[in-house]
Amino acid sequence: MTAILQHWCTVLVILTAAIAPIRGALGQGRHDDSPFAPAEMIPERPARCHEIKEAVRDVPTPAGLDRIDFSAVGALSLVHFDGVLAYMGICSEPDAKVLCVTYSTNDLKVGDVVIVTGSYSRMAPNYVVLDPCLTRRLDRGAE
Repeated sequence: MTAILQHWCTVLVILTAAIAPIRGALGQGRHDDSPFAPAEMIPERPARCHEIKEAVRDVPTPAGLDRIDFSAVGALSLVHFDGVLAYMGICSEPDAKVLCVTYSTNDLKVGDVVIVTGSYSRMAPNYVVLDPCLTRRLDRGAE
């Protein structure tokens, strides 16, 4: 039993060492404070409403099956459920608006401060859509 445990511990250490450079190459573990990340990766930090317009200025909507994720934080200005999809909006003019398309409102209300993270597309210079997207309430004291 000890030999098997030692073997699997060795395998785990080797896999961890092999994965570290890959994570770095894909963007995880970077320290650039970007609200963008490769698909399925968590951005280093979410953009605040007043930062979004500048952050997305030169970032086009990915083409075809390409995907990049974007994260933003702000107070909900829109919470709507149509029976199938939930639409969660943060930020308002003069800042860029962000619409998160998800599956549940999770009892969130207009005014709740949330972090939205999802597949980025820019519909207009001042309008970002994240679809699909995840929304979570900002932990108290985290901002």
